[in-house]
Formats: sequence, C-alpha cells, structure tokens
Amino acid sequence: MTGAKRDPVTGLMLLAALVLLGFGLFMPAVTVEKFYIFDSTKSIAGSIQALFAEGHALLGIIVAAFSLVFPLVKLILSFRIWTASNPASPGVQRAIRWTVMLGKWSMLDVFMAALVVAILTLGMVASVEVHVGLYVFGGAIVLAMLGSHRLEASLSNKGDG
Repeated sequence: MTGAKRDPVTGLMLLAALVLLGFGLFMPAVTVEKFYIFDSTKSIAGSIQALFAEGHALLGIIVAAFSLVFPLVKLILSFRIWTASNPASPGVQRAIRWTVMLGKWSMLDVFMAALVVAILTLGMVASVEVHVGLYVFGGAIVLAMLGSHRLEASLSNKGDG
C-alpha cells in the first residue's frame, strides 16, 4: 500500500489528542476543600506525584499507568501506524496489536471511576471542585479513542480493496 493516502482528519484528531493530553495532565483538575479550612488544587500529574510522596506507591503506579502511560503509548503507536508507508510491515503490525491491546484497557473508564469513588468518599469531610484540566484530559481521551477508531476503520477498509 505504498502511496496510500492518509486520512488528514485522523492525523489531526491524534495530534489534538496528544496536545490536549499534555495540557490536561498539568492543568488544575480538582480542588479538594476539607472542613472549609484547607484546600488543595491538583493537576492529574500533581495528584500522581502526591500519591508517591504520601507513600501510596501502588495507587500512584495504577493512576500513572491508566492516565499517563497507556494514553501516551497508545497515541505514539497510533501515530506510528498513521504515518506508516507500509501498513503490512512487521513493525506496524506489532504497533497495531499493541494499540488494540491497550485500547481494551479503557483509561477513561478507570480514571472516571476512581474520581467518582474519591468524590463519594470525600463527600462527608470535603468538597471537591472540578477544574478545566479534568475536562481537557477527558477531551484528549475521547479524541484519542475517535482517532484510533478512524485509523482502525481505514486500515480494515484498505485491507478489503
């Protein structure tokens, strides 16, 4: 499939997802206010760092894996596939397999479930305010999913012809 035309919309979606992911990880995501006295605003990256600093290494690893590592690796692999001149090459096929495998671990579901649990458990002792970083992060994940689906569809259509 040398010379096959790449879908520019897919590329733009993947690029936008990568940019939003970068911003979404470091922009303020939530503010937790305890007893109307102490409040703390954290980004997703800051929350991961705080988990490690407070000795919650396992939870820090889980949150980092599902909100940082998995989305970033999946986007990098998706770009590798999108830019490939020969989708049948072993390297691209390996990237496709890894992308499909990582896609099965829906980081958005895991992250949102963790956020809901945190909000529910803190409800009696703290109030939680959501900030733009959380929305930007969610947008990045949704765009990455849509871009990956478009990429997958274009690969399966090219295989039919």
